[in-house]
Amino acid sequence: MAFIYNLQSCNPSLYPDINDLGNQTPHPYTNQIVYIDLTPVNPTRTYKLVSVAIAKVYSQVLPPLQATELTTCADVIADRLWKLINCDTGEEIRVYVTNLTPLQGTTVSISAFCGCWLVDSQVSVADYSLTVTQTYSNCDDCLIGITNPIALAEQRTLSYAVKLRLPEETPVDRGFSKCCYENLVLADTASDDPFKNDFSGAYYKKQAASDTVTFKLVDVATTTEYNLNTGTYGTYQAFGGVQPDLSFVIVDWKLVLTGLGAGAYQIKKELSIGGITVNKYSDTYTLKQFSQAVADNTVRIDSFMDGKLVKQDVDFAATGYKTSMRLRGFFGRAEYSFEQDNIARRDYSYLQNTMSSKREYQFQGLQLPECITDELWNFILFGNELFISDYNGNNHSYKYELIPVKLEGNKGTEFFVTDRGVNVNLTFSDRVENNRKLNC
Repeated sequence: MAFIYNLQSCNPSLYPDINDLGNQTPHPYTNQIVYIDLTPVNPTRTYKLVSVAIAKVYSQVLPPLQATELTTCADVIADRLWKLINCDTGEEIRVYVTNLTPLQGTTVSISAFCGCWLVDSQVSVADYSLTVTQTYSNCDDCLIGITNPIALAEQRTLSYAVKLRLPEETPVDRGFSKCCYENLVLADTASDDPFKNDFSGAYYKKQAASDTVTFKLVDVATTTEYNLNTGTYGTYQAFGGVQPDLSFVIVDWKLVLTGLGAGAYQIKKELSIGGITVNKYSDTYTLKQFSQAVADNTVRIDSFMDGKLVKQDVDFAATGYKTSMRLRGFFGRAEYSFEQDNIARRDYSYLQNTMSSKREYQFQGLQLPECITDELWNFILFGNELFISDYNGNNHSYKYELIPVKLEGNKGTEFFVTDRGVNVNLTFSDRVENNRKLNC
């Protein structure tokens, strides 16, 4: 699914609307006045970004956008487009000034470019969108202003930088279709049975002391947001818990179904990382009322995390963090292996000493997209405790409910030429192996 938008032209006589544009997540600039942020930048070509629908098919991907300070299409921004000339080298650049209206003949210092720049003349398009950091009456005053702080520094100061990691950008769409996959979550408003009620976790580990995170639940159809930091729809842990740099939520989908109803939802993380504001959205969850018919052909893995993930540098020790994942697939086909220890007598007869058996299960996830397999392989399976439940009607046993298991191995992933979905094949065994008989 994609979110469909139209870019409504603020001046249709000069440039037309651009319709039927797809975006993988709700766009933060919805209903705002924007311009297309592609070189050369032309902030005078403004549009209103209007949400249209949610659909699978669209004509093209929504281009990168930049929000303006305009509240309506009637506002004017042309006086922020200028040619600047470097006071020292004579280099010329065309810029759109985002934070103020420069005066012709003055000199400015600007973000992303060193030195002083003379405000020369107005232009119609720009190569850069920049912020003016300081204004001066002429080039001499500017050069003195930016060099004085360096000249007055009489000593060297040892300082340290904090390395920050921003959330990864969504990979570029290469135009190759992926399988139609529904990220299903189920709940039962009439039952507290864990087998019928799914849950989903989301977390953030603080990188700098000033970092903040606000978890929200987004109704995809209406774009309405519900605060998850209150614990109304599950468990919330603020910074300062057992792991002081870790904050997380565990969404109880039964509470969501009871309070908000079935539908499509995303978990949104509003992050401030080292002063940089970033919004990160989960994949879309499709919430439905539990029934055997709806749950058929699915498997759920519950992962309870306790310990440090070194690569991610996140410590879950003693936090009680957990999450579940419901997949298209199958779990079962238990194969028993037996081991008997015998005592040999002098008359060559044997006496049973111990007898034990072990069950090994087959798991297959069917036509899984990369966003699902990445979480499965790199997070879910790292859980200290794993529980698997099978919901298939066509299964030898209906007793596979919250079975405590341990991972035995990977039997190989099936990749296909015609699409990007894969079949995952894993083996599990009982986490507790106490099916034993002792004769001593």
